[in-house]
Amino acid sequence: MSNSRSENSRAQILGDLESVKITPQYSYEKLSSAKEYFVQPEGDLCEAYCEKLKLVAGKPEIVSSVDDALARVRELMGDEVLLCNNPDLLKLLDEKGISYNTDPEYARVAKFSLTTCEALAARTGSILVSSAQIEGRRLISAAETHIVLAYANQVCPDIPEAMDVVERKFGDSFPSQVTIITGPSRTSDIEKTLVLGAHGPKNLYVLLVKE
Repeated sequence: MSNSRSENSRAQILGDLESVKITPQYSYEKLSSAKEYFVQPEGDLCEAYCEKLKLVAGKPEIVSSVDDALARVRELMGDEVLLCNNPDLLKLLDEKGISYNTDPEYARVAKFSLTTCEALAARTGSILVSSAQIEGRRLISAAETHIVLAYANQVCPDIPEAMDVVERKFGDSFPSQVTIITGPSRTSDIEKTLVLGAHGPKNLYVLLVKE
């Protein structure tokens, strides 16, 4: 008897919740530009992006082709094995004979990870990565060194324009998560001393292909 009452009460509560119509009190107004609030980068966006990324301890490098970018990846990783699970990148790594591991558990010991990105924001030196490109967050948070392969046409003036790129790309199938990365992991919680790599990658490389 008690179980029946419990089930009826549960059904009634769920029914009441479903019948409630929520009227939003606030309307969402999309921010398409931050020109009104922040000084925007001038001149070449790639150069502006690289300068900002350096200011937040990132390591940008402009390369002329994808081949040059992969050669740099090989140079950085040495004899290590990359953590990578992006299908497009895996094809390139196979072509170049670069060792990789796609197992998420490898993130526990991986020293290098390689990802792509959705867009770059020049004003802040930020990288936008979505869940459509990677499986889980381990690729952008677990390895000691995170390497991003990006392209010049992905550089946007600021974050609103970068988010607009993601919205136009996915439409109604928007990714479940978009992460904005600005430099390597850092903290100053301990004696106000800046420490890199406390909660994520210690090194962040962005290989910006101008091809």
